[in-house]
Amino acid sequence: MFVTILSILLTAGMTLFWGVAGMTAACLPYARTNRSLKHKRTFVLWAAGSAMLLSAVWYAAIALQFVNGGWPFIEGTVKMLVPLTLIPQSYLAVRVLPKLKSLRDSGGNPPEQRALRTVAHPSVMLSFLAAALASGISAFSTFFAQPVLPSLFQIASRFLLVVLLLLVPALFAYRSYLKVNRGEKLERGIFVRLLKFASAGVLTFVVAIAILVSNVLVGVNASKLPEASDMMNHDRMDEGGGAATLMSMSGGSDHQQHHAHHASGSAGSDQIEVAALTGDISAPADKTFELVAQRKKMTLASGAVIDAWTYNGEIVPELRVQQGDMVEVKLINQDVDSGVTIHWHGYNVPNAMDGVPGMTQNVVKPGQSFTYKFRAEQEGTYWFHSHQQASEQVAKGLFGTLIVEPKEETETFDEQFTVINHRWMTDQGHINAFGNEDGLQWKQVQPGETVKLRMINTHNLSQKYLLQGADFRVTSIDGMKIQDPQPLSDQTALRLGSGGRYDVAFTMPNHPVFLKLGNAKDDSNPGIAFYSGVKPEKPVFRTETILFDPSNYGQPVVNEVTSTVKFDREFQMILGNTMGFYNGTFHFLWTINGEVYPRIPTLVVKEGDKVKTTFVNKSLGEHPMHLHGHHMTVLKKNGEKVKTPWLTDTLNVMPGESYEVAFVADNPGMWMDHCHNLDHAATGMILHLMYDNVRSSYEVGTRSGNLPD
Repeated sequence: MFVTILSILLTAGMTLFWGVAGMTAACLPYARTNRSLKHKRTFVLWAAGSAMLLSAVWYAAIALQFVNGGWPFIEGTVKMLVPLTLIPQSYLAVRVLPKLKSLRDSGGNPPEQRALRTVAHPSVMLSFLAAALASGISAFSTFFAQPVLPSLFQIASRFLLVVLLLLVPALFAYRSYLKVNRGEKLERGIFVRLLKFASAGVLTFVVAIAILVSNVLVGVNASKLPEASDMMNHDRMDEGGGAATLMSMSGGSDHQQHHAHHASGSAGSDQIEVAALTGDISAPADKTFELVAQRKKMTLASGAVIDAWTYNGEIVPELRVQQGDMVEVKLINQDVDSGVTIHWHGYNVPNAMDGVPGMTQNVVKPGQSFTYKFRAEQEGTYWFHSHQQASEQVAKGLFGTLIVEPKEETETFDEQFTVINHRWMTDQGHINAFGNEDGLQWKQVQPGETVKLRMINTHNLSQKYLLQGADFRVTSIDGMKIQDPQPLSDQTALRLGSGGRYDVAFTMPNHPVFLKLGNAKDDSNPGIAFYSGVKPEKPVFRTETILFDPSNYGQPVVNEVTSTVKFDREFQMILGNTMGFYNGTFHFLWTINGEVYPRIPTLVVKEGDKVKTTFVNKSLGEHPMHLHGHHMTVLKKNGEKVKTPWLTDTLNVMPGESYEVAFVADNPGMWMDHCHNLDHAATGMILHLMYDNVRSSYEVGTRSGNLPD
């Protein structure tokens, strides 16, 4: 992130100095005396030298980023922005600046005709302006349109943009040069010169507007999503460099190692539909639930009112079952017009029960119902939410908790609390709360009792938690138990990505223990005070000294992928950002490999494959990457092996970070793989993991009403 900010500052500075040099160079032919010409020339050389120095620092920063992060972090910059800036700078250094330096001072005499021809040549001013435009485009691209795996067309388009924006200045410069070359004097009146510069500026602005309008028209039309499409039938597939899959073979295209290519999803006799992937649900249900999706005004503890969308008219309903239970949940949509589903976040259910509209089921419209049934094989802390327009529906409250108690307890607790935080939109603005509690709660616990906190973050952004007054242990991450979790100091903060879960345990001392969301000095966020005797005064929190790091905690996970040297398939996801259009509307887009859904190739695997994925976040935001149907084993962080590999279903990748994760493809189907900042997913930060012997049963789009994000 530091290098990104530094790059923006450096390229902005380069733009300023090259621009000043270019405007001054345009004035050189108007010099009345040789001394005046020399002074202007000296200023141009000074500005150019400053720009060159900033350029050198920028190139060094890129090299440093390569050393620290590797090629994926700089590939787009090196392929697109470095040549764009280097070409005009090289021309200036080799051809233009030496000519300017060679001009001689002849005092107060009028400039020699030869000197005027030299400084009036169009290449002088235009090369400075080209360097300024290239630097400006680089500054803009670093922040608003990060180049990620750019195509030749994208690279060429940047050069074409510079050429088009220089057309008008080139015409004016050429006319002036012809005058000087004929020995005619240029108009030196300030009014005439200002009028000339203004005319050039206005005409250049017109050209820029024409370019912008044409790009808008193309972007609006090209970005519109189809009214109906088969999510299995993407026109591009990525097989991760592994053996040819049924998808590529049935498409009739040659297999290409680790390249996106055209393929078709036509079904064969050995394929199975998503709707048939229910698992064995022949046994009667051990636990049955009914969840009614309905709109209802809800009130937080403070009195703030939420215009909520709920399951069963509750804020955060809880489903509690035991490991091994056959669970049956009937979803009924009472009055949510856009329809609803239930996705079991982090729970590896059979594909047909995953609750993604258009992929694993049709959306449940008002008056309709759908029954989910699955065996609760995994113990731990999970949650569920609608995946229909999830960025809106989760924000409004369509979520709850799924708690699966272990069949055999290895550790018992005297008290258990579920702490699910959410950011609600209320009649008093946005308010953070634990469930419906948006203030400080008081819980009485006797000294010596063990307490378990099931912490769930439903907010789009990662959240920090402080637990102070007792040492504590993180016993599970995303429902997966940590072996031999060691005590952590109460000065350790926890940061939990969107959709993630931590189970935290502590033994109650003979003094209060305080939990809060956010920073130590922020009194606006909710908290819990655990006490044993008399209620304590208002909690006082200290700033944390360390942040919990799961890559160096407990015992390392040991499974099939931790010992794998060569994986069957390897995928890379470079997470970036750009400004552009999505479904005809202008957005700040978050991209995967420079693209947004549905242009991101589908990842195709065969059942039994050992699969490795590398996440590289070169964007300006964090991205909690969530793979449905599987838990990922984290193997590397920032290119280094982690000390303690761990299992997760939602991995928060911060700006400037990279991770290598792996999993075994052992749950056939087609699965969403997306950023769980649901606003990012809503504008295309989605792709799909597809098993090659599976075909779709549904369609997505406005025709069906299936609108997942």
